[in-house]
Amino acid sequence: MSKLTRVLIVDDDVVFRTFLRGCMSEMAHVEVLDIARDGREALEKIKALKPDLVTLDMEMPFLTGIEVLQCLQEEAPEVRVLVISNESETSAERTVQALESGAYDFILKSSCMERSPREVLQKALKEKIPLARSIGTVTKGRAVKNKTISMTQKKSGHRCVSTDIIAIGSSTGGPVALHNVLSMLPASFPVPIVVTQHMPKLFLISLVERLEKDTALTCKLAEDGMVLQAGCVYVAPGDIHMEIERVGTQLRAHLVDGERVNHCKPAVDITFHSLVELAPRIRTLAVVLTGMGNDGAAGAKALADRKSHVIVQDKASSVVWGMPGETVKLGAASEVVALNDIAASIMKRCGVLGL
Repeated sequence: MSKLTRVLIVDDDVVFRTFLRGCMSEMAHVEVLDIARDGREALEKIKALKPDLVTLDMEMPFLTGIEVLQCLQEEAPEVRVLVISNESETSAERTVQALESGAYDFILKSSCMERSPREVLQKALKEKIPLARSIGTVTKGRAVKNKTISMTQKKSGHRCVSTDIIAIGSSTGGPVALHNVLSMLPASFPVPIVVTQHMPKLFLISLVERLEKDTALTCKLAEDGMVLQAGCVYVAPGDIHMEIERVGTQLRAHLVDGERVNHCKPAVDITFHSLVELAPRIRTLAVVLTGMGNDGAAGAKALADRKSHVIVQDKASSVVWGMPGETVKLGAASEVVALNDIAASIMKRCGVLGL
């Protein structure tokens, strides 16, 4: 028999927390221990009840969700946190901050209040609650605030780059992983980087702002027709796919509406397959980071078949070894690397050494 996941619900909205408790009460292997109405009460009950999982509202009286999470990181890092977020600019910013501070995933309240709300919420909970039992401690991302990080090339005075573009795909656990990898790359990185992260649009805007602030690279939300430049990171906007196209000697972002692929929009596979079409003339280094599902695996395999190098995050350092694991299963991985070593592998493939 599977072990019960013992849950504390923390939310100041009586209607939603009652609804959430009702949904969880119908789920096998989930035990709702209690509810907390604000951040201060949450910390008291976490200390007394020692839950496996806390569902955490971001906007509460006395202590915000972020403040509760920061206390947990110091006092009870073994407790897993699933953020319950509104879809607003303020909530998006706080949720991204929470993901970087140790929460492993989030659920949107708004998506649970549309059609078939009980079915929608229970589906999300059934996907995300089991992760609380399987993941290790979620570590914080690394922040580098000095925008003047320099680099050297392997051959002084000569550009030694075997890559024209870096393409990164990520999902659950991605914000922390992206911060870790990108914060270790220098401002003068010699090629552009494109990122497809599974998140809603407002959350991606917040993620880009935090990457711009906390890394040495220039980070932007991609726009249609935007020319891709070295030392810049271009993140696919929410609710639209991003392809990469070649116009003359330039690489450009091309945003494409359409159906979800692998239940995702933006989808990593869309970006990867667009780069397959440019190979071998355009040399892609693909990176598959932590994430649920299999998005990016087929695209990575297609790139590998065109002689592209594919770096995959290893299981031990992934929050969820879904996307990277499926990439390995398809035989697409050129390297399977711990998160802390991915930036070094990228720089090696690009012929540069960090100082």
